[in-house]
Amino acid sequence: MNVVQKLGGAAGMATILVALAACQSTGDGTDIAAATPAQNFEISSISVTPMTNASLCRDLGGQGQPPTVTIRHTAAAGVPIRVRLTDYWSDGGTYNHRSTTVRSDGSGTTTVNYGFLPPCNTSGGRINSHYQFEVQAGGASRTQTWARFDSASRTIR
Repeated sequence: MNVVQKLGGAAGMATILVALAACQSTGDGTDIAAATPAQNFEISSISVTPMTNASLCRDLGGQGQPPTVTIRHTAAAGVPIRVRLTDYWSDGGTYNHRSTTVRSDGSGTTTVNYGFLPPCNTSGGRINSHYQFEVQAGGASRTQTWARFDSASRTIR
């Protein structure tokens, strides 16, 4: 006797379908209901604490102090927000400094404190860096420059 027969035909099938639906996942740890508020989600601004010498890696004399990223957005709680830091090189290459996903705060302002890989361009003038944050949520996307770094003079611009 199979499970459907044991549970009583159509009622048994409905029970199984409900149980399977409860197990369904989007693959990133978010549930389907959490995605609904994201449909009209807008990112209005991104601000980042300034890059300082303390932000740089130890090889450049810094302490790897992470930035604070403040995102202003639609006042909706629980929307997944992905924040990525990328170094765009003057020679056309890129370097990924990690990303994180946080849930939006219902107040409309979400603050991200995450240990991105610190800026560490030790190319000695061969390549300069342009550090940029990309923020994505609910189909919306915005970018914000953090700083530019001249590797020859080791100065932040």
